[in-house]
Amino acid sequence: MKAFIQKLAVWLKVLIYFLIMWLATVIAGIVPALNGLFYFFAVSLLISWFLLRNDNLGLSSLGYYPQARRHWMQLLFGLILGCLMLIITAIITLALTKAEWYFNTRIDPIYILITFLMCTCSTYIREFVFRGYPFQALLKKYGAQVAQLAIVVPFGLMHVNRSMSLQDAGTVILTTGLGSILFGLAYIKTKNLMLPTGIHTGWNFLQALIPRTSGAGPKTLITVSGGQPGYGSATILLPYLVIVSIAILLLLFINVPGQRDTKK
Repeated sequence: MKAFIQKLAVWLKVLIYFLIMWLATVIAGIVPALNGLFYFFAVSLLISWFLLRNDNLGLSSLGYYPQARRHWMQLLFGLILGCLMLIITAIITLALTKAEWYFNTRIDPIYILITFLMCTCSTYIREFVFRGYPFQALLKKYGAQVAQLAIVVPFGLMHVNRSMSLQDAGTVILTTGLGSILFGLAYIKTKNLMLPTGIHTGWNFLQALIPRTSGAGPKTLITVSGGQPGYGSATILLPYLVIVSIAILLLLFINVPGQRDTKK
C-alpha cells in the first residue's frame, strides 16, 4: 500500500486530498453536528498525516506551528499587516462612498477578545487545510506558479454558497483568489504557516469590527449608516483589489522578520 501511494503523482494525491475534503463536506451536510471547522481540521490533519507518512515525512514538515522565535515574529508581523490592510481598505471605501460613520462609544472588550480568538481559530484551520499539505506538495513538485493557481480555485469555492448569483460567486472567487495568492506568497517567503495565518487573522479580525458597508452589529468599533448612493461594486471591490495587490508586491520585495534565517 505504501509503495503504491508513493508512486502516485503529486497532483493526483492533492486531488484525492480535496475529494476526501469534499466528501467530508457532504457528510457534514447530512450530519449537521459535524459541520464545524474543527471537524474539517481533523479530517485534513488525518489525510495530511497519512499522505506524508507514506513519503516518510511527519506533520511537522508542514510548518504548521511556531518552531522558532522568528515564527512568532512572523505571526505578529502578519497580524499587523493584515490589520493595516483592512484599515486602509476601509478608509478608502468609506471616502469613495462618502458614507456616514461614527465610532461606537460602547466597546465591549469581551466581545473583541472572543472575536479575535474565533478569527484566529478559523483562519489557522483554513490555512492548514489549503496552505498545508496540498499547497506545499504542489510547491515542492511543480513550483510556485502551479501551486498558487491550483489552490486559488478550491480556496475560492470554499467561500461560495448556493444562494449566490453567478456574478457574486465570480466576485468572491476573484477576491478570495487574490487573497489566496497573498497567503501562498507569505508561506513561500517563510516556509511556515505563521505569517499567512497572521495576515489572514488580522484582516478577518478587523473586518468583523470595522465594517465597510452598513448592516454591522451594535458591538463593532464603528457603525456605517445605510442608504448611501455611492455604494457599488466598484467602490467596494476596487479598494480591496488595490490594497491586496500592493501587499503582494510588498511581500515580493521586502524581507519579513526571520526570512534570512529561513534561507540558511
